[in-house]
Amino acid sequence: MMKLKLFIVIGAIAAAVACSQATSNTTNTASSNSKPAVNTNAAASPAAETASGAKLYSTNCAKCHKEDGTGGKITVDGKTIEPDNLTAAKLAAKPDAKYVQYITDGFPEDGMPAFKDKLSEQEIKDIIGYVRSEFQKTPPNPAPANVK
Repeated sequence: MMKLKLFIVIGAIAAAVACSQATSNTTNTASSNSKPAVNTNAAASPAAETASGAKLYSTNCAKCHKEDGTGGKITVDGKTIEPDNLTAAKLAAKPDAKYVQYITDGFPEDGMPAFKDKLSEQEIKDIIGYVRSEFQKTPPNPAPANVK
């Protein structure tokens, strides 16, 4: 219930920020065969990025990694998989570039699909920012530390 309240508050803040920003720098190039439109404004607010990341995570990641990021063994489309626990220190130590690679290319042999044709680069970064702030309590893009 507390997460729902937090999500609603963050969403309200993001909506207020979005409404106050000029939209003249937004490029809308979405078509049925292209990636989603990307907002080309120089910088989105942290609240807007967190709200976007929360929604994108819930839509694209929570089915396997759970709403709280803990992952664990599940069956999806008849295949039993064991998605990573995103709250684990080992994963928190990985740099954002690794997460971008994981999300973009996926791990088909482990059951994780590639999202390169579904999510824009900014959307992937928003998800990573949300995972960092909500589950790992780390700043974005930590320095590489024995990344394997």
